[in-house]
Amino acid sequence: MTGNPIWPNGELRLDLPVFLARFGLEATGPAAPLLGGEDNINAQVATSGGDVVVREYVRSERAKVAAELALVAHLARNGFPTPAPFTADNGELFALVGGKPIAVFPFVSGDVPSAMTSALAEGCGALLARMHIASADWSDDRVPVIDRGGLLRTAADSDVALAGADRWRDENREFLVRHADALALLAEQPAGPLHHDLHRGNLLVRDGKIAAVLDFDELNHGPLVLDLARLLQYAASEQPDRRLPAAVAEAALSGYQKVRPLALAELELLPLAFDLAWLVDAAGFIIWAAPHVGVDDVADCHSWVGYLANRDARD
Repeated sequence: MTGNPIWPNGELRLDLPVFLARFGLEATGPAAPLLGGEDNINAQVATSGGDVVVREYVRSERAKVAAELALVAHLARNGFPTPAPFTADNGELFALVGGKPIAVFPFVSGDVPSAMTSALAEGCGALLARMHIASADWSDDRVPVIDRGGLLRTAADSDVALAGADRWRDENREFLVRHADALALLAEQPAGPLHHDLHRGNLLVRDGKIAAVLDFDELNHGPLVLDLARLLQYAASEQPDRRLPAAVAEAALSGYQKVRPLALAELELLPLAFDLAWLVDAAGFIIWAAPHVGVDDVADCHSWVGYLANRDARD
């Protein structure tokens, strides 16, 4: 991280003509930084094959990136609106430079939507369902699996010394006990690759329609209903009170079910998956990030506040 507002995640340092030649492209302009990515370096470059996005994976390991790009290419081939990565001269969908995987994608024009409206939520729900159907038989051992229950147990047993941590630990412990049977049932639901990061910032809209779904960097394998829960979690997190708007929730669910109807068990487990998404997010932040960013109270964790707000709204 450079702290540079032009290259916020570090500067893309490549011999572009040499690098792009590996993908059958000739650079015709310099690299211009693209803002928005948290963990990767992205730049737009004019080439002989049109504008492209060069993406350096700063944190992800090679196997994880390979799995991500293979799935993205599969989805694009099946008509899902996401740009398919170019293939390098070694047959891979990325090239290693200084040990870092770097991929090249076609540039897609469009705007990041300004708000998660009901119409946009319905479109997002439908796209998640399309992704789940397109990857129904997808199997790749390189795709990570998140032990969400294990993470909550780690939270419950942690020695985090923030204000309010005792209540947070107790809630994680009680959640696991209170919902033990439902969590076991959730693990038995239809599973597959999850985008796990579908929010406004990872969408491009053009002429009122979603032109591209971006950033599969949080790809993991799990119950499909968790992907829908994450969409709802992100929509709620944009609200001043972090409570999920009923109209947005209904629209997202409607869009999803028009493409892939949920089984009754999945539908009944969606509120649990929604709560689980908040708690898992909160656990990761409070345990590992909070000590390094000057946070001294769990109440400063947005996901913890969001979990409590939505739980209390239902009680």
